[in-house]
Amino acid sequence: MKNSHDEKMTEVIIGEAVSELLSVGLDISWVALLDKLRTALNGETDEDRIRAVLRAIDEVRREMQVNSGGHKTSYGRSSDPFAPRGKLH
Repeated sequence: MKNSHDEKMTEVIIGEAVSELLSVGLDISWVALLDKLRTALNGETDEDRIRAVLRAIDEVRREMQVNSGGHKTSYGRSSDPFAPRGKLH
């Protein structure tokens, strides 16, 4: 069972990343969100937040995999979890 504090922290991290993307006028996509989370990870020093960022990255990767459906994209790429380029909203 996941710790509710960990889940909340992960949601906060994802929310911060989305807010940052919106504040600079970027489209929200799985790839943009993953890139922003990786950038956040590189600059983070707090252990709890590092774990939360890692969980957030894992969640986004899983969601990308689910949304790709394990099929090739229309661009002919494999179903690599990093391949989906569609907007979230």
